[in-house]
Amino acid sequence: HLQHLHEPIPAYACADDSELVREAERASGRTAESVNYCTEAPFIQQLGCETIVLGPGHIAQAHQPDEYLDLSFVKPTTSVLQHLIRRFCL
Repeated sequence: HLQHLHEPIPAYACADDSELVREAERASGRTAESVNYCTEAPFIQQLGCETIVLGPGHIAQAHQPDEYLDLSFVKPTTSVLQHLIRRFCL
């Protein structure tokens, strides 16, 4: 008898043509893509907030022994986040 420690995390998706996705693509210079890993995004989305998953680094380095973030990602990511905050929050 298999017993789960918690309920499965709901699937998450956002519209490819959402203004938030398009603006994040413009600010980052990268195209949004689908990924296969767990995130809190569906719970935030359930609160009525348009949500994207965006962050620095390579997923292959995440959640590994000796995980690290190359410092070359910090400044560009900060710029993208500042741009999105100015665009959507101010």
